Amino acid sequence: MNRITFGERVIASAGYDAQQAVMELEFTQTGEVRRFEGVSEEIWYGLKNSDYPDRYFQRNIRGKYEEEP
Repeated sequence: MNRITFGERVIASAGYDAQQAVMELEFTQTGEVRRFEGVSEEIWYGLKNSDYPDRYFQRNIRGKYEEEP
């Protein structure tokens, strides 16, 4: 899974696997990587292209997808 770096206050980096519809997010403060399942490419591109990725995460991802540590 290729990753991109955000360097935001909440999200440090992210990666996406379109075949499995899985997104991984690395959180800045803890370094923890969490997997979100069932994420569409539309949501991935929304996050990737957002001017405010942390805000996009809060509004469109957190609590809306099955999450694994």
